[in-house]
Amino acid sequence: MNTKKIVGIFLLSLCTMCFVNCSDDDTPDDPADTITLNMLNEHNGKTYLGESNVYINEANNFITSKNFISDVGNGAGVGANILPSLTNLTHEVAVTPGHIYQIFDKNTLIDFPSGNYAIQVETSYYQAYVVSKIVNSDMNIGAIVKYISVFPNNNGLPAYRYNIGSLYRIGETVELALPQDIEFFLKEHSAGIKGLNVTYANNKLRITLTKAPDIVNGPYGTFDLYIRSNNVFTIVEVHVE
Repeated sequence: MNTKKIVGIFLLSLCTMCFVNCSDDDTPDDPADTITLNMLNEHNGKTYLGESNVYINEANNFITSKNFISDVGNGAGVGANILPSLTNLTHEVAVTPGHIYQIFDKNTLIDFPSGNYAIQVETSYYQAYVVSKIVNSDMNIGAIVKYISVFPNNNGLPAYRYNIGSLYRIGETVELALPQDIEFFLKEHSAGIKGLNVTYANNKLRITLTKAPDIVNGPYGTFDLYIRSNNVFTIVEVHVE
């Protein structure tokens, strides 16, 4: 073999290696827990996606009555690192090959006063990727779908139902360190919330008792404080006794 052939083969090998490496970088490997599903539409088997209520209807759209679906758009694969997409939630959306979808349990989402949705910490959602349509005798009968279960980052929020502490006398305060740019609200309570003053400054949330505990008229009992950081939320509890 002459020198020119050796050089040519070497250069071809380099090009091939470069192509493979670039492809691997652009298309993330499927996570180990990825499930591949032949998802048949409602007239050809009506396959549900995981434990969700999502299936493909007669119009070949994803549809659900108990979940929310978000079409994230084109993606590199089911393992793409994408934050929960909570701005275009719907119950029905077209099945589009190459698109990533996120599927949320309605009970894990809260619509905050600002109009921003957030998902509860420590709960999961499905991320799905449509590989291709399933065609039989020129009829679209479903889609090949890959999906995984994803837990969102808690963004520095405390655990769900974390107990901040108890308040017994007027002027007592409990506080909690939190990340920046949070949104919060105190849930209405049968015993009233007028005896609690909630403030947030310098990354600290403070709850102060401004009225003596009253088992009849309030404040009294356990109060739920909802706290959102970006696209996740938690509930923390404060007790008045």
